[in-house]
Amino acid sequence: MPALKNPRHERYAQLIVEGLANGESKPYSQSRAYIAAGYTARDTDRNHRSAQAASSRLLSRVIQRVRELQAEAAELAKETAEKCVQELNQLRRDAHSNKAYGAAVAAVMGKAKILNLSVDQHQFRSEIDFSQASSMEDIGRKLLQSVGFKEPDDVSIKEAMAANDEFIKELERIRNAAQGLTLEQ
Repeated sequence: MPALKNPRHERYAQLIVEGLANGESKPYSQSRAYIAAGYTARDTDRNHRSAQAASSRLLSRVIQRVRELQAEAAELAKETAEKCVQELNQLRRDAHSNKAYGAAVAAVMGKAKILNLSVDQHQFRSEIDFSQASSMEDIGRKLLQSVGFKEPDDVSIKEAMAANDEFIKELERIRNAAQGLTLEQ
């Protein structure tokens, strides 16, 4: 819908949307918009009750235009994942061309977060409490949960237990090698 033919009606509709966007209370913004659009209140008291009444009547006539203006404002203000990713892609290219690799990596990580491709490991680690594990199955389950596998199945838990056993063997090998060097020296 194009702008309203009556310029004061159009201005009033724009002021209503502006007032709502600024978080003003409805009656206050309506009477203020009514007066700011060039209309005069019959009474001069501080509350502008006549302006509120006249403004409500005018609002019922221009409500469609107010809704259109609100939709336009919402569309302009909308941040989409696509827009953020495009901006981050440009920042990454700029940073990479300037050999600012730290900034390039930060842009890639920001993009990954927006697209839900990364998992905040600190979040999972703080939620997982290994001290409550009472069996190797519990440890296997908690290990998988610590990497984002929320509800591991029995087969996956057994694989995690085997991987943990191999990890422990490797740690013991490192310890034994280090202790062997220490004893010889």
